[in-house]
Amino acid sequence: MHFEQDIVYVIDPDEAVDDALAILLGAAGARVECYPNAEAFLDSRSAHSLRPSCLLVEANLPGMGCLAFLKRLRTQGIYDPVLILTSTSNRDIANQALMAGAAEIIEKPLVGSRLLNRLHFWNHCNDNVDIKSNGYL
Repeated sequence: MHFEQDIVYVIDPDEAVDDALAILLGAAGARVECYPNAEAFLDSRSAHSLRPSCLLVEANLPGMGCLAFLKRLRTQGIYDPVLILTSTSNRDIANQALMAGAAEIIEKPLVGSRLLNRLHFWNHCNDNVDIKSNGYL
C-alpha cells in the first residue's frame, strides 16, 4: 500500500508513538508531521496552506482536549478525516468524538497493517467525496 506522498498529521503527546507512526507511515510513502498537542497543530496551520489527507489524534490530548479540537477544526473549515487513537479506558471520549465528527476510532495498541488499511480507506474517501457537502458532518 502506497500513499503517494499524502500528508498524515499525528497529534499525540507521546514522542515514542509519534516516532513509531512516522516510521510506519513514512515507509508506506506518506509524509508525516507530528505535533504534541492540538494547539501546536493549529498554530502551524496558519503558517502554511497544505491540507492534510488525514489526522491521527490521541483521544486524551493535553491542553485543548480532543472534543474541543474536533469542533475547532470544523469551525475553521477543516473537514478532512480525523481518526481517534484511544485505549479502552478512553471509550467515553472516543464515542463523543464520533458524535463530534471523528471519522473512526482506532484502539491501541496499534496494529500497523490495520492502521495503514484504515488510512488508505479514509484518504481515498477524502480524495473522492466532499464530506461536508454530502452530509457526512
